[in-house]
Amino acid sequence: MEHKISSVSPYLIPVLEREIKDFIKEVPKSPGVYKFLDKYNNPIYIGKAKVLKNRVASYFRQSSKTKKIIKLLEQSKFIDFVLTNTELESLLHEQFLIKEFKPKFNVQFKDDKGYPWIKIESKKKFPAAKSFLGKKLENGKFFGPFPNSYAVRDALKLVQKTFKLRNCSDAYFKNRTRPCLQYEIGRCSAPCIGLIDKDEYLLEVKRAELLLEGKSEDLVNNFYISMDKFSQAKDYEKAAIYRDRISSLRDIQRSQSIAGFNKSRDAIYVSSSSNQIRVGVTSVNQGWVTGHKNYLQIEGFDETDTLGNFITHRYLNNNNCPDFLVINQKLENKVLLEKALSSEFSRKISIITKPGKKDKGLLDACKANTEYVLRKNRFDKGIDVKFKELKEGLQLQDDLALIESYDISHHAGKNAVAGCVVYTSRGKARNLYRSYNISKPNWGNDIGSMAELIERRFSGVKTKELPGLIIIDGGKTHLKQVVQAFHACDIHEVNVISISKGIRRKANFDTIHLSNGESIKVKEAAIFHQFIQEIRDETHRYALLNQKKKMRKTLIHSSLDELSGIGSVRKKVLLRYFGSLEQIKRASVEDLSEVEGIGKNTAESIFRQLHNQ
Repeated sequence: MEHKISSVSPYLIPVLEREIKDFIKEVPKSPGVYKFLDKYNNPIYIGKAKVLKNRVASYFRQSSKTKKIIKLLEQSKFIDFVLTNTELESLLHEQFLIKEFKPKFNVQFKDDKGYPWIKIESKKKFPAAKSFLGKKLENGKFFGPFPNSYAVRDALKLVQKTFKLRNCSDAYFKNRTRPCLQYEIGRCSAPCIGLIDKDEYLLEVKRAELLLEGKSEDLVNNFYISMDKFSQAKDYEKAAIYRDRISSLRDIQRSQSIAGFNKSRDAIYVSSSSNQIRVGVTSVNQGWVTGHKNYLQIEGFDETDTLGNFITHRYLNNNNCPDFLVINQKLENKVLLEKALSSEFSRKISIITKPGKKDKGLLDACKANTEYVLRKNRFDKGIDVKFKELKEGLQLQDDLALIESYDISHHAGKNAVAGCVVYTSRGKARNLYRSYNISKPNWGNDIGSMAELIERRFSGVKTKELPGLIIIDGGKTHLKQVVQAFHACDIHEVNVISISKGIRRKANFDTIHLSNGESIKVKEAAIFHQFIQEIRDETHRYALLNQKKKMRKTLIHSSLDELSGIGSVRKKVLLRYFGSLEQIKRASVEDLSEVEGIGKNTAESIFRQLHNQ
């Protein structure tokens, strides 16, 4: 759209009452854009107005002078006007100028970082589809972002199940001599050993990209064409493959609460908490959710119309806009924004403020994703802040430089393992994490296991070498036993606390226990409470991980130990060749006999024993 714009010379910012009155008389009544300029003539705030005189006059009324307005006027030397024919032209020109100059007093929206993506390594001979977190580079195609890692995992499962793309590392891919488990369960076409040729595999990659781009309907039509082609050629087996794919994609579409939209749309939800404003956008294309993204509002001058500011910021400064924008609140400039967007993209774009049933479902999904991130980040403070809050909250005298946390994990009272995680003022110190195998007499006895752990870890340790704080998972009884274990190690001055799980294991019912006998109910608003829970959960994860490793190793070795006729060397060779006990059980006699040192007779014996024949 061509703008008919006339400019006037900048005015000095008036200060005296008489000067302000004379100045206001000079301000045009037409639509336009106004610019507050600093002493170097750089714009520090840009705004638009339907009537310039009325809008500019408001800045100089005593009743309207907020702290931000006072600060703006103090830093401004000049004010300039750009006259436009219509309010629409003023809106478009305002956005053009804001994009060009980025004035510091204008509200800005910062893209939240840290969202996961799906990356397809398109430049490789046989591209892999993987989850990705970090800065996007040019060595692949990226799809998303997704609201969380669970959404990425589900999407990757779909891609693998439908298109059978690999997700393994290049090193693993190059060294395969037989199909892996992903092939066995129907989630990979095994390009590593040539069970699919390059052209056919790359065709599947393109189809996966169509799905991830939200072009599921195009993909379905593509499948219909392929199905008809093979049917006409009487290749009914291949036709059936495409029939099943169509059915699978239709099921996926129906399973989504947003399915059924035939035009693209964005749902926009504004969430505010603790003086923080976030705007979430969930995008839908052809009935397929193509991603969710959050934006953080950076403090600016004009924050009264966050939603309107966001729409102009995101879409008028972008090269793309969906057919519909779905919001759940009134928008003062709705008609104006619709005209601006429609003009900018040369097609009708509508803003829906009264959503129907389907649009409400989309808004609910957007709200859930936006508030999830808001809750997640509410206590996402710097580690130094967390350490400070923890020291103050627990009233610790010494500087808190190191925290150790302990938890016990076992399986039905067997194979008990203790996990120790370490936090420093820089965060998790994974290189200092340790695990301990608990002796059999204490299996199934959490209190006894914890006492054994403390005595093993701190026997001979001097007081000055102790961590600033020790956290254990458990209640008052656990804590009392741990304190006694420290006394047994001749350690009588130690900062140790425990945290016990609440009703139905809900985090907001957790209790923190102090060594002086006091107990504190966890409060969601307290940063140090959340920090203790974070450390406890990380310790539990680490202990459980190591317990599962031990359990898996025990099961594998116990099953292999039952095999007669083969020694420990051959057992190790079998495990190295097949990778797991499950894969050994899946192997045929011929597969087993291919292993170095395993003859046909031995292979038959192993096969019979593993299958109880």
